[in-house]
Amino acid sequence: MLPSDLYTSESVASVSGMSGTAAGIGTIIAFILIGHYSDEHAAQATTSFDPIVVVVGLVPFVGTVLVLLLVRNTRATEAGLVRRI
Repeated sequence: MLPSDLYTSESVASVSGMSGTAAGIGTIIAFILIGHYSDEHAAQATTSFDPIVVVVGLVPFVGTVLVLLLVRNTRATEAGLVRRI
């Protein structure tokens, strides 16, 4: 679990709650966008979900790359706000 690896024990519950909320809101937005996209293509007589599947397949890869690029020791680490990685 990434929050428990990065944040102090007093902050883990808050960070986990915020990330869960963001995941829920992101899921709602994704369902809305996929619905609009598939409805648009249904009106054009092309109901292929291939572009949606490709994008959904790339999301974990992009997330992994972002974690590797963005999770670093910074001034917050030196100040004791987050744990050293």
